[in-house]
Parts: sequence; structure tokens; C-alpha cells
Amino acid sequence: MKTLFILLASAVTLSSCHVSVKKSIGDSDSTTGKTYTVPEDSAITKAVHDAYAAISFKEGEQPRYGEIGNYFIPEAQLINFRTDTPQIVDIKHFIDPLYKSFVETNHIKMFYEEELFGRTEQFGRVAHRISTYVTYLNTRDKPEERGVNSFQLIKVKGVWKVSSIIWDVEKSTLKVPDYYLKK
Repeated sequence: MKTLFILLASAVTLSSCHVSVKKSIGDSDSTTGKTYTVPEDSAITKAVHDAYAAISFKEGEQPRYGEIGNYFIPEAQLINFRTDTPQIVDIKHFIDPLYKSFVETNHIKMFYEEELFGRTEQFGRVAHRISTYVTYLNTRDKPEERGVNSFQLIKVKGVWKVSSIIWDVEKSTLKVPDYYLKK
């Protein structure tokens, strides 16, 4: 009898823990039949686009190093896979010395980075945006680089801020798939 009670209790517990897993953002919830819509997609997308704009500058303009940090939390981390080993820096060190040195040492007169494709997921004050980007250096005629950013964002005092970015760049051995390019 005791064993039967334990099995029955386990079955009830397991059945109450059933969770529906969606394959993608546009899929409908099998329990309600409703399609998921990201509650603050436009605000989150704007936060990501603002971060791209902060590092971008036109020829004849000075880079706005002092503004870049405004779109990130002070503890933000940036992790890139340009090499086989992840390079991890905080936002302060990304801006100066890394980004500032890159611009000045390489005589960059124009830097422009934009999103080609993005998809947002959100739960409460936590969000993720997968963002395929393209980078132009000194000319908009030919892209210098393409890759995929994974932005993690949090809502702080009513404003979406980037808490981290993890990215990898396109290489001959690693092409951006069509999945991350469709609109």
C-alpha cells in the first residue's frame, strides 16, 4: 500500500510539472493555442540598435567613446570568439583601451555596424536578442565583417540595458546560416 501511494504521488507530481516547450517564437502554446508575442520587442530592439549606433561613426565625426557605456550596465561583459579562445572583457576595457586603440591605431575614419537580422525573447525584465550584424570600416561599399551577436539585456529602472554580448565572426569555415539572415 505504501509503494502504491508513493507511485501515485509521484505520478501526480510529474503530471503537474508538465511544461510545453516551444520550438520557436512564432509557435503557439499548446495549452492555450495562443501565439507568443514578445511584450517589449520594440524597446529591446531599440536598445540593441542604440548600442550599435553608439560604436558607429561617420567619416569626419569623432567616435563617441563616452556614450558607449550608456547602453550597458557598468558590469557588462563582452565575449568574442575571433580566435579559438574566448576573449572576455568588461565594458570599460572594451571601450578603452580595446575599441579606442583599434580605431586610432588602424586609422579608422568611419566605423558602421548594423543589424541584418534579429529575434528577441523576453521574460519579465530579462531578454535575449540574437542579432546578425555587418561591419563596415572606412567605406560602405564593402562589408569588412559579418557575424552573430547574442545580446543579453535586463530592464533597470524602466530602461533596457545590455548586460552582455557574446559573438562569433563569419569565417571561411563558419558561414552565417540563412536561418540568421531571413527577415
